[in-house]
Amino acid sequence: MILNARNNMFLIHFDKSFFYEEIYKKWNPVVKRLKLPYEDMSDFITACIQSISFPAIDLTPVEQQQQQFRIAYRSGKELEPVFDKNLTITFKLSEGFICYWILFEQMEQFLNYSQTNPFWSPLYISFLDNNGFELVIFEFNKIIPLNLSQFQVSYATTAAEFNTFTMGLRYNRFRIKRRIDDDNYDIIESKE
Repeated sequence: MILNARNNMFLIHFDKSFFYEEIYKKWNPVVKRLKLPYEDMSDFITACIQSISFPAIDLTPVEQQQQQFRIAYRSGKELEPVFDKNLTITFKLSEGFICYWILFEQMEQFLNYSQTNPFWSPLYISFLDNNGFELVIFEFNKIIPLNLSQFQVSYATTAAEFNTFTMGLRYNRFRIKRRIDDDNYDIIESKE
């Protein structure tokens, strides 16, 4: 029997330096006060992620006229230039909108004219098999933020609801690591 793909078999990991140091210092104590089982602010943000839209691949063929027929050939581009380089991550609005305000300040800091790196640190997406083992890891590099969606607050809303917001990112480069054989795992065999 072939199992269906489970859409929740992925992990997103922010590099430790993904968040600016000033933001980490400011918001990490706030996350620690929540008394929730998160190591730090980065772990908290990761826990708020609900979904991510994985980029599409658009292979545009090259056509050539041969007598009365148009013949299509593969284009001369490699994989990376044909990938849509936009990511949309959906986050859960957490208590006190903490997740939103952390990302808001991250974007604000990005727009400040200073001697900061013009790109954010890498973002990793791991795709898992049915047993929870990593199969493929995408490392997205040279990331810039594109947008942070709106959310609505209202005095008329008294019932607790599950609300989300999205953040749009654009990456410039990526790497793929496939872990589908023993050569790509750190397996230590016991010597008996």
